[in-house]
Amino acid sequence: MLLIRRLRDTALTLTRQLNKTSLSFKRGYSYSIKDAIVLQINGETLKFPHIWLRDNCQCEQCFHPSAKSRILDWSKFNLDSKPTEVHKDENSVQVTWDDGHTSRYRLDWLKFRSFTEENQQQYETELYKPPKVTWKGEDFQKICTINDYNEIVSTDEALYKWLKDLSTYGVSLIRNTPSDDTAIDAILQRVGFPKQTHYGLKFIVQNVPNTSNVAYLSSNLQMHTDLPYYGYCPGVNLLHCLVQTNSDGGENTLSDCHYIANYMKEHHPDQYKILTNTEVEWSDIGVENGNEFYKLYRSPVICVDKCDHVWRINFSIPQRGSHFPGPIELVKPWYEAYSLFFELNRKFSASFKVDAGSILVFDNIRLLHGRNQYQDSGENVRKLIGAYIDWDEVYSRLRSLKVKLEKRSYY
Repeated sequence: MLLIRRLRDTALTLTRQLNKTSLSFKRGYSYSIKDAIVLQINGETLKFPHIWLRDNCQCEQCFHPSAKSRILDWSKFNLDSKPTEVHKDENSVQVTWDDGHTSRYRLDWLKFRSFTEENQQQYETELYKPPKVTWKGEDFQKICTINDYNEIVSTDEALYKWLKDLSTYGVSLIRNTPSDDTAIDAILQRVGFPKQTHYGLKFIVQNVPNTSNVAYLSSNLQMHTDLPYYGYCPGVNLLHCLVQTNSDGGENTLSDCHYIANYMKEHHPDQYKILTNTEVEWSDIGVENGNEFYKLYRSPVICVDKCDHVWRINFSIPQRGSHFPGPIELVKPWYEAYSLFFELNRKFSASFKVDAGSILVFDNIRLLHGRNQYQDSGENVRKLIGAYIDWDEVYSRLRSLKVKLEKRSYY
C-alpha cells in the first residue's frame, strides 16, 4: 500500500508540473514539456525546442525570404523565450511568444528538420550529401558510370545523375568529349567554377623533361592524391584525354581509400590509429610560369571527423616533406603503417587505359590515382588537359538541381 501511495503521489506531482508548463492550444495533438513543444506530425511525435523555434521564425521580420537568411536582431534575442499559445492546423503550426511575436511553421518544414535520428539521417542523405559507397578494384567496372559529354552540357537530368554518381562512388567517366583544349570548360561551367592553384586554372599533363612536377614525366607515376600541401585541397580532379599513347603502358590506376581505411581499421587497427593521429608535412617547392611557390601543410594521411568517419586522404611519395614533425620513437612505426597503406591501395586498385575523348573525373581527397610508364617520342605522345573543382561547388549544384528537378522547396 505504501508503494502504491508513493507512486500515486509521484504521478500527481508530475501532473502539476505539466500543468504549470502547459499552453493554450486551439487544436489537439500538441503539448509542451519543459523547454520544447511536442507535435504530432504524420503519426510521429516530434519535439522542437523553444529556443530553436524562436531562432528559426520564418516571418519577414526574422527571415529575409529572397536572401534566405536570418535577419533577427541577435542583440535582442531572448534565450528563454516561451510560447504562450500554439495553434496547429492541417499544414502548419502557429506559435505566439511571451513577447507577443507570432511565428508560423509548415509541418513538412518542421518534420524535415526534426531531431529524431531517423529524420536527421534523412536530411543528410536527401539534401546535405549523398552517402558514399566504397569499392575495391574488382568492383570498378560496376561502379564507374559512363556519361555523355553533350548530355551533361545540355540537360539538367544528365548533369544531376553524373554529379550524384561522382559523389557516391568518387569516380566517373565522360565520353564523346570534343578534341579541343577548351572542351573541359563547358563541364566546369555546368558545375560552378574551377579552383585555381599555382599550376593555373587548367594544366597540361604530358612529358616535359625539365619539369616542375614529376606528373609531367612519362615514367611510372605512383598512386597519390594531388596537392596534399594545400590546407584546402582541391576536391575533384578532371583529366581530359586529348591524345592517348599508342605504346604499351599509360594505364591509370585508382583505389578507394575509404575502403582501404575501413579495411585497416578492421584488420590493422594499430597502424590505422598511427595514420589518423600522426601529422606529417606535405610540400611543393618550385617555379611555375615564373611564379615561385613554397607550399607546406601538416596533416595525417587519414583524416577523420569526430565520429571517426574518413573525410580526407593525404598521400604522395614525391610531395611528402623531409621534416617529420613528431617524436623520434614514432618514425619507424609510422613508416611501417604508411607502407602498409600503400601496399593495400596497390592490392585493391583498378587499372584501365582512358580513351582519347574521355574525361576521367575522380574525388581527389578520397581516391589515390597513378599512371603506368609509357614510351614518349615525336611520333607517339600522350596529352591530357586537367582542372580542379571544389566539392563545395559540386554539392551546391547537386542541391540546386534536386530542388529544380523535383519541384520541391526545402525552405
